[in-house]
Amino acid sequence: MNNHHAIETSQNPNELAHFQQEHKAFPIPDTIASPQAAADSVCAVVVAFFPDQGFDERLRSLLPQVGMLVVVDNTPEESDARRLKKLFNDEGRVHIIENRVNVGIAAALNQGLEHALKHGRKWVLTLDQDTQCYPDMVSTLLQIYEACEPRPAVIGGNYFDPRNGRPKVPAGEAGEFLEQKTVITSGSLIDASLADAIGGFREDYFIDQVDHEFCLRVRAHGYRVIISRKPVMVHSVGGPGGARLPLLGILPNHPPLRKYYIARNTVVTISAYWRQEPEWCLRRFVRLILGLGYMAVLEENRLAKVRAFAAGIADGIFRRLGPCRRKWLLRAD
Repeated sequence: MNNHHAIETSQNPNELAHFQQEHKAFPIPDTIASPQAAADSVCAVVVAFFPDQGFDERLRSLLPQVGMLVVVDNTPEESDARRLKKLFNDEGRVHIIENRVNVGIAAALNQGLEHALKHGRKWVLTLDQDTQCYPDMVSTLLQIYEACEPRPAVIGGNYFDPRNGRPKVPAGEAGEFLEQKTVITSGSLIDASLADAIGGFREDYFIDQVDHEFCLRVRAHGYRVIISRKPVMVHSVGGPGGARLPLLGILPNHPPLRKYYIARNTVVTISAYWRQEPEWCLRRFVRLILGLGYMAVLEENRLAKVRAFAAGIADGIFRRLGPCRRKWLLRAD
């Protein structure tokens, strides 16, 4: 698999045309197979990092909906991988990848993507470890795929957020969808071959903004990103306590290290896509600045967070990517 790493998205329309011509070998099909065959074509990829007590049950509730389930465990040292292997020992469709170190969300997703392609799965369903999937999640997303023309490459799942008591986008019936610039990692049904062809997920981002950059890259290559209007899961972004800002929604509450990655990777993403996606980039820039102001005035541990944010901006400008190497920040987190 060709990982994207630090390569910027091409701004050259001739290169884009060449890409689309070159990859006619895997056009998005007009229809999908029977419901059971379609579900079997889906490989769920769940990235684990110190999962909670409810993790096992969430995996069990997801398993009937997919043909394969891959858990990529980034938990260092005291890994849950061995326990999970014993738990799902009799279930041949479950595969556990034990990293024993936090390789980052993007690298873990690429491991899952590679496993799905190796076993001939058309779709990858990417999920966070704390997401509670509804029983009809996969069937709803596949129904959206059939209803959408031209065919999308990424189908995001609408989710009910218990922190604000409403879904991400206005709820609707099965089969209804909205066009999106980006969708979050969790609950996204992704064309596996296309994801591989455009380089997978950016491993140099490590965590944060990985999903947004991937979706913008999908759009830059001429493919659609949509989201279901029917909620298919329960999910919250960030920790509790974030501020609600006009037009920008609730700002997730994160520890200093996450503030670093958010600031750094947002800077890199904006610089790569501002020509193709000026509206999205402007909103992200405004959100970043307002988030800094809120953080500096109202959040707890604000001095450490502002310092981490500033470090992220600097490293984004100078393209110091990959895992954070600032020891003071790693200790602060």
